[in-house]
Amino acid sequence: MDTQGKLTLVECKLAANPQVHREVIGQVRDYASRMWRMDVDEFERVWRRTDGGRISPFEELDDQDGRIRTAVKENLASGRFNLVLAVDDLNDDVKRIVEYLNAVTVATTGVIVVEFTHAQDGDVEILIPTAYGTDLVEAKSAATVAGVPTWGEEDFLAWCEANDPTATPLILEFLDALRSAGFQIAGGRAQTPSLNCSITSPHGVRWPVALYTSASSKEASAKVEVRFPDYRRQPEVREALAQRVETIPGIPIPVDLVRQSDFRKRPNIPARDFTAEQLRALPTAVAAAIRG
Repeated sequence: MDTQGKLTLVECKLAANPQVHREVIGQVRDYASRMWRMDVDEFERVWRRTDGGRISPFEELDDQDGRIRTAVKENLASGRFNLVLAVDDLNDDVKRIVEYLNAVTVATTGVIVVEFTHAQDGDVEILIPTAYGTDLVEAKSAATVAGVPTWGEEDFLAWCEANDPTATPLILEFLDALRSAGFQIAGGRAQTPSLNCSITSPHGVRWPVALYTSASSKEASAKVEVRFPDYRRQPEVREALAQRVETIPGIPIPVDLVRQSDFRKRPNIPARDFTAEQLRALPTAVAAAIRG
């Protein structure tokens, strides 16, 4: 399960097994059919039981506003899964099966096979993955995304006016500050208006900031998110990002909590919890950290 609520099911088989061509497909489809229409609460209970009683997967992904849970609920209800066949020998028969399944399944279901080759050097053992079918899945996904409307800034601001009017002037300040700091603002494809903000770094284009809208029975709010988890495996960048953000006086982003979670948390904070000064300073701080 990823931070977008997308679900991936994996079946492992030895390709040398003569039954693999029949069994692997049947088993992974069996897994998918069992999860199809599963209640999200039951999914969470099964996950925790299988994972030795650890915390909820939604807590691990810091799903503060329930966006991930909602996406998982919808994916379970509609049976939208990615299916991965993990084998030790990527032969032509398995490739043919993957090509066929991607051709006949709906666009929201992708099928990939991953071959794991074993290598050993002394006491060091390595599994080297080789994937097949990713281009087919990406092509299917692109065709689906093309039919999904993209939100614009006007949509985001209109939502704020209707649901969180105190956020509107703050969001306007933030968008202006983002552009001044060199960010490009692109519309998102979430269920409710969202925006994704990119900036060019020495290592390419990065997307460290996002704006979301969220409505529940308790509240409706426009939210600002700095994507700390995207930089978990880049110690210098993630720490620079944390340090730059926490130097903004009174910033409501809980940087200490992010550090304690080993940068797994991605707090999304209501825009109305910020001051205009903080929102003007945030893009410059993030840009400086990402650009180094």
